[in-house]
Amino acid sequence: MGSLITSESGEEITGVASGAVFLDFVAGTITLPAGSSGNLVRNMTKSLNDLGLNQCHSIGVWCSDADAIYQIGTAVSLADHQLTHVICNYGFSNVRIEIPDNSTPDASNQIFFMASTDGWLGYSFPRISHQRGISPATGNDTTTDSFAVYLSKHVGAYNQFLITTENTDGSNSLDVSIEYSEDGDNWFVDAGYTTPIAVASGSYNSFASEVEHHFYRVLTRATSSGNQATFKIHYNFVNDRGSAFL
Repeated sequence: MGSLITSESGEEITGVASGAVFLDFVAGTITLPAGSSGNLVRNMTKSLNDLGLNQCHSIGVWCSDADAIYQIGTAVSLADHQLTHVICNYGFSNVRIEIPDNSTPDASNQIFFMASTDGWLGYSFPRISHQRGISPATGNDTTTDSFAVYLSKHVGAYNQFLITTENTDGSNSLDVSIEYSEDGDNWFVDAGYTTPIAVASGSYNSFASEVEHHFYRVLTRATSSGNQATFKIHYNFVNDRGSAFL
């Protein structure tokens, strides 16, 4: 049985910006793109150097954006619109995950991986997954007098989308609208928001849909011009149907 290698804490890595994530199994380091939250260079649980080896031979990797492109070593590149990938019986020492610029805010992507020095991963890598978070990650956003986008996500490969806009202001109301797109360029107002929904101070608006559009975004504005409100957006995109194994 080979050794398993993952992030030092064993937790998924959040707050990842668009760009290239580098997994260097020889050095045992994870390098995140500029603009990501926290330390850009992080340790794995162990390195191939620690083990006196020069290659891993299997890996499971998940990225919250199904448009991400994976390069395993130098020979395998995957762009097949899945969230989860498992590759066995293939030698490599590094992995590159190219995350596209699909998210607002940008540094809201997530990744998780488990690699093994054995040809069989030996870990039941999850097929069911979800991406959840709060925008902004700390503090609150503030409305303007015109609609502006505060959350926009590529949700291809997920099959349920849960979004709650929480008005955290002490007195002012805000308007919320939710739109969808199939290409990330042409946007359409969701049927429940053809008239913007007013959210009173201290209240919230919850959106739940199983219509599998490819992109969703949330827009807000002040209900009354000049009377801005603070707010947070809670989101959870669920994939409970799994992904193919390779």
